[in-house]
Amino acid sequence: MTASTYDDEARATVVEPEDRPAPSVPPRVGSARRRRVPEWLVALAVGAVTWLLGWIPYLLGEFVYYAGDQYDQNMPMWHRFGEDLLAGRWPVPMDPAGWMGGNNAGEALTGIWNPVNLANFVLVSSFDDLVLAAAVVSIEFLGLLAMGTFLLARSHGAHRWPAAAVGVAVPFSGFALFYEAGGWPYHLMAFTWVTWFWWAAHRHTRGRLTPLVAIAFGALAMTTGSPYGACGVVVVLVGLGVDLLVRRRFGRLAHLAVVGLCVGAVALPVYLPLLATSEVSWRSGLAALANDTFLVPDLGDLVAGSSPSYLPSMTYWEGVLETRPSVYLAWFVLPLLPWLRWDRLRRRLRPLVGTVVTGAVFLVLTLGPSNLWLFRWPIRFVDYLYLSVAVLFAVALSAGLATDAWRRRAVASTAIVGGGTYLAWAVQPSGLGGTHLTALALVAAGTALAVLAHHRRGLPALGAVLVVGTAAVLALQGATFPYREDGVLWRAPSDVSAMQQGAAPYQGTVLQVATMNGVTTGQMRRGELLFGNMQQLVGHETIGSYTGIGFAEFGTELCMGYRGEPCADAWDRLWQPTGEGVPVPLVDALRVSTLVVQRVLVPDIADTPPPPGWAVAEVSDVRVVWVREQPLTGEGRVSWAAPGVTVVEDTARADREVVGYRADAAGEVLFARLAWPGYGATVDGRPVEVTDGPAGLVSVEVPAGEHELVLRYETPGLRTGALAALAAGVVASVQAVVWWATGRRRRGRR
Repeated sequence: MTASTYDDEARATVVEPEDRPAPSVPPRVGSARRRRVPEWLVALAVGAVTWLLGWIPYLLGEFVYYAGDQYDQNMPMWHRFGEDLLAGRWPVPMDPAGWMGGNNAGEALTGIWNPVNLANFVLVSSFDDLVLAAAVVSIEFLGLLAMGTFLLARSHGAHRWPAAAVGVAVPFSGFALFYEAGGWPYHLMAFTWVTWFWWAAHRHTRGRLTPLVAIAFGALAMTTGSPYGACGVVVVLVGLGVDLLVRRRFGRLAHLAVVGLCVGAVALPVYLPLLATSEVSWRSGLAALANDTFLVPDLGDLVAGSSPSYLPSMTYWEGVLETRPSVYLAWFVLPLLPWLRWDRLRRRLRPLVGTVVTGAVFLVLTLGPSNLWLFRWPIRFVDYLYLSVAVLFAVALSAGLATDAWRRRAVASTAIVGGGTYLAWAVQPSGLGGTHLTALALVAAGTALAVLAHHRRGLPALGAVLVVGTAAVLALQGATFPYREDGVLWRAPSDVSAMQQGAAPYQGTVLQVATMNGVTTGQMRRGELLFGNMQQLVGHETIGSYTGIGFAEFGTELCMGYRGEPCADAWDRLWQPTGEGVPVPLVDALRVSTLVVQRVLVPDIADTPPPPGWAVAEVSDVRVVWVREQPLTGEGRVSWAAPGVTVVEDTARADREVVGYRADAAGEVLFARLAWPGYGATVDGRPVEVTDGPAGLVSVEVPAGEHELVLRYETPGLRTGALAALAAGVVASVQAVVWWATGRRRRGRR
């Protein structure tokens, strides 16, 4: 295959003559036919191969895509959002019934402004088995990531086969597979859209693609709500900007700046609500500059990036060492380095300056401290670093493998493969001996076969070997590293119907007093005790839910963690007065009608008679369920009014509540709503003050007389962000017209 085998698109993206890869092998019969295969069809084929390979880990251990935050945050939340969308209800920015997890706009990672997310919410709601739903969505994005990586490598001048090889490999790098696809899908989505944004923006800087495409993909990256995606967009823009400065393309640099401003404007409706919650949330305490070595890789870990069994020696949850190959890149990258034609790559460095700069920035971030402002756990940048490395490797590999001094090159490859295996063994010298040997055999044999295939059949044969080797390593890792928690193979609750059956005794608003300590997966799978957003699936409003930001005052009152787990002391606090001037117990102020109590947390609960107005609905070995004899019904959320204040009427929806009342004197009205920033109130149209009441509940002081109180919620920063995003859309449209007209005049002159 020679440089002439580039299709028109790839040839157009490489401006300088030296950007084209040097010939590797003579052209073969049928090369003209291969040239006519459209680029989009090849990209789709790369995605299809990745989609097929993505099922290998699932078949070997179906919970590989259902770990971490996947089972207690994302899948239940997406399932509920999908049901709302099918019922004609948009996921509201603020859902007071979600309590600490109900500030959907403030959470940002809910992704409610991302159109692809909305489609996946509906898709997930059609599944009763959330394990399968998680696999479908994760594999969907692994395939999209593969296609984006392929196109990005092609836009930098790589041949199709090397681009396809890295396109298939990057989605199955350790962090992307075991962490992002396995437990943090919002980060996988962000990484995917950043990859597509990089491709579109790079094409745009070459004058080959309208800025609207880059802005669209940048907007998708921003609206996932992942700050790492936002950072990725910024770093990519910096790299492309440096490239344009080096090439002295100042007009295109101006266009790129406009693209960046438009994408940044789209970020405002996503992140302004998050910033507005800082005064009441936990997030303000997380911003820091520190290093506790938690999920912090080092250079030694990256050196072993082609060793499939290498587990980095960094701190993991529960203080143990890492249990998954999170720094794995691809089995072939390091072993093939001695065979690359470095002399030809040096002649092509100038067009790759932007990619080198981008990779260097991501390297610095990957090796950074554990806490850098709001960015925690720097390993989250490793896949962005690996994407840069993959693009550079694909370009270098496009010049073919060297055939001279093969003994010296073979010795170097052997040393790399053997050294990586030794490092893997040194970190885990026991328990994985067979895996280390199998990985050594796979990488060594694959490297030898790759060199031989290229020598005999050129880049197509080499690319095929690399893809097949990726599949083999994926099978090895999928069989060896299933997700475990406390040494036990994890089987999280996933059957929606079974979880709902466990809620049969419930009525009204539910509060579960339980912690995950000592809870078995069987208890959760039967719906006896549920945590995080799994509680949102039972068909009742629940006080506990998953939150990434938290409401500090309310969390302190019930000593409730991010999964909605109160501590044992919360049980006694429920029966105490809510706060100064509010004599009713907290359980009444929260309008709770069902209490689910874990027996091991409150040992004497089975022998404790319920207070007046409550009855025992169930007693089992796991839990005790109390229900009100007269459940609190109605859509209104007023939970208490001061003596002399009588509520006549109370109608409510998520963002507005109307209360008709009579008051002999001025007094307080308390709502079963958390006092997130954004609430305002009027009495007969005149503004009155909304205060943060006891336990963090909304409190309004109302005047005497017969009046109508209207409580409204408007997400702070959302209107400003929406206007900015709308303005960005107008600017982007104007820019696209200018770009098209300028290009047309240039083509006319030519």
